[in-house]
This record gives sequence, C-alpha cells and structure tokens, in this order.
Amino acid sequence: MKSKFIPVALACLFFSIQADAQAKKYSDKEYAKEPLWVEMLDDTTANFFEVEKAFNIYFQHNEMPSSEHDMIGEHAEREKNPSKKKQLKIEQDSHLRRQVKKYHRWHEKMLPYVQPDGRILTPTERLAIWQQVKDENNKR
Repeated sequence: MKSKFIPVALACLFFSIQADAQAKKYSDKEYAKEPLWVEMLDDTTANFFEVEKAFNIYFQHNEMPSSEHDMIGEHAEREKNPSKKKQLKIEQDSHLRRQVKKYHRWHEKMLPYVQPDGRILTPTERLAIWQQVKDENNKR
C-alpha cells in the first residue's frame, strides 16, 4: 500500500510546483529593473498583456537602445580599440536592440491570436482554425 502512495504523492508535488511556476507574477519594480519580457517571449503560456506591460514598464525606467539606422553615420566616430568596458556595453546594447526587434515581431505575429483575457492561442488551436478556414474555402 505504501509503495503505491509514494509515486502518487511525488506526482502531485511535481504538478503543484509546475502550476506554481507558471502562475508566477512579477511586480512592477521587477519589470523596471530587469528585462523579464525577453524570457516571457519564449514562454508559450505567457499572457500577452503581461508581456506588453513588462516591456513598457522596463523602457519607462531604462533607455531604449538606438536603432541600427541611428548608428550608420557613427562609424567614423567609433574608436578603433575600445576598452573592454566599452566593448561590453556595445555588446549589451546590440543584444538588447535585437531583443527589442524580436519583441516587435512577436507582438505583430501574436496579435491576431490574443484572446480577451490575454491568453494566446496555442499552435494546436491556431492549426485547428486554419484547417477550419481551409475546409470552408474548399466547400465553395
């Protein structure tokens, strides 16, 4: 009897931890301090409105990286051998710039699939809608 109880108890514990991890909410202070929206983009269970909120709060408190077009004319002004600190700053800015682009692409791509509560349709749900529309078009 005890040997059956232990696996069931462990399974319940595992699923409760998983459910708690998915339900984690961050405060506005955490959104302002760290770019948590970057990680949220890859989370298939993320709430669309929460990701938007995290992005907007982060850039209310941090400087938006300059776009590539702003940097084109600065090539002559760049140092030939920047310091390690300056190189690290350049790399961080470049990474953040790519993440901002990724956010904007994600935002546009997900917008049609956002439900009123902010939930984004899963790929399976999107495929079902596509199949339904395809079937309706084939009937015509």
